[in-house]
Amino acid sequence: MQGGKEMDNEELNGCTGSCGSCGGCGSSGSEDSLPILVLTDENGKDVTFEKLDVVVLEDNRSFLILSELKDDESEEIEVVILEIKEENGEEVYDTVTDEELSKEVYAKFLKQQGIEEE
Repeated sequence: MQGGKEMDNEELNGCTGSCGSCGGCGSSGSEDSLPILVLTDENGKDVTFEKLDVVVLEDNRSFLILSELKDDESEEIEVVILEIKEENGEEVYDTVTDEELSKEVYAKFLKQQGIEEE
């Protein structure tokens, strides 16, 4: 899923910066422990996501690439793309609804992951 439902009232359990040694998210910074985010959807339901990556386009817009954590062990991974913005000094996330922008961000995400597009 590219885009996803509109999210508001985000609760961030971790950071959206690149993993390093800050320790703010409780992560050791290893590849095996990706930061977890809990976002509240427009219906008030908390949804848990795993942060996969951050993509920065040439125009310096940043996008958070997430995958919803599910109980099933499906091999197919659906991603959600959220634009990272700042409002009143706080980081907020907007669902990307523009299909062309979603494709551009997703293509760059795949490139960063070393995955060739099909």
